[in-house]
Amino acid sequence: MPRSSSSRRKNKWQRPARDLSETTAGMRTTRSLPVGDWSVQTIKGSDSGRVYVCPGCSREVSAASTHIVAWRQDARHGIEIGVESRRHWHTRCFERFR
Repeated sequence: MPRSSSSRRKNKWQRPARDLSETTAGMRTTRSLPVGDWSVQTIKGSDSGRVYVCPGCSREVSAASTHIVAWRQDARHGIEIGVESRRHWHTRCFERFR
């Protein structure tokens, strides 16, 4: 039996607008700091159980908390090295670092 050509889905224009705050939270931005340009991304908490060390205060950053991941864009040996050297920061520590 052939399928119906009419769609059973609602028209996307009839759906309510979705809240974009969830999708923009993890967007990568570029910040120009006195020590160079940095790629900065806000990470929402996850239950991975990982723990990182914040380079700003040398305390633990739990993956369960919202925090910032940042790396220099102008790494000496290319962007790949910069991404590999990314660090997890407390949001407040990174703001003080600027």
